[in-house]
Amino acid sequence: MANSDVNFLFIDERQDRIDHLKSELNLLNPPNNFHLDSRVNEFENTLTQILDNLDQRGRQLAPTFAFIDPFGFKGASFALTRRLLNNQSTEVFINIMVNYVNRFATHPDSTDRDHVKNLLGATDEEINNVVSSSDRILAFRQLYQSKLRQYARFVRFFEMRDYNNNVIYYLFFAGNHPRGHAKMKEAFWKVDSQGGFRFSDRTDPNQPVLFEIDPSTALALEIKKHFAGTTKWSEEVINYIVDETAYTESHCKRALIHLESNSEISVEENKNDGSKRRKATFPDGVVIHF
Repeated sequence: MANSDVNFLFIDERQDRIDHLKSELNLLNPPNNFHLDSRVNEFENTLTQILDNLDQRGRQLAPTFAFIDPFGFKGASFALTRRLLNNQSTEVFINIMVNYVNRFATHPDSTDRDHVKNLLGATDEEINNVVSSSDRILAFRQLYQSKLRQYARFVRFFEMRDYNNNVIYYLFFAGNHPRGHAKMKEAFWKVDSQGGFRFSDRTDPNQPVLFEIDPSTALALEIKKHFAGTTKWSEEVINYIVDETAYTESHCKRALIHLESNSEISVEENKNDGSKRRKATFPDGVVIHF
């Protein structure tokens, strides 16, 4: 990181907010390779200009983490999100205020309805299907998730609920690199679940994962069921859990320890390089029989 330039671009349409941000940034002492840029503009306008300029010059966007945080449902079209994700080294983190989306999806004003469609990248038919569903909040989440999955290998969401247990917004992560996906999940799991909101990440909408408990026992059952009757390298199991589920590598290893201690799996003593495997550890090259 010390040998790379890191650019931070902050965008807000209000001058007073940018002025306050600059006053806070001036109190910092960032490394010389950190470059801070604060602009009064709208997110969509600014990013479109940047991407258009790069296209005209035949250049690619530098590796980017884009935090997209619209107020309500305007100014963050899915077309721009898709354009960002077309750069393989770009990850997006998006706040979808689903309560606003739900309220305005059938608004009499066609402009508001169009803003909702643009945000979600949805057609009239898709919006109508959501509106007619028994759980509109869930349906909106699943619709946006499916849109992101067309352009990103990894899509993860974080559900934010208020004191009344109502969903207020979703934070979506989308990207194409396994490490970025793994690190985002680790960050999700570190969130304080006692702070007045309910956080959850549902890979299966019918099977919530609760952040306030150690999930290794439940994950052990899932691993045992998924890999039943097979023989796998330890890294195959871990990569599957990290890439395809809401759990992390540490969760997976604890689950494997649980299975081994209960004699529900058998693990070969030596690794594939011939060295002895230390009990209750699962480095690469360990053979597991399910």
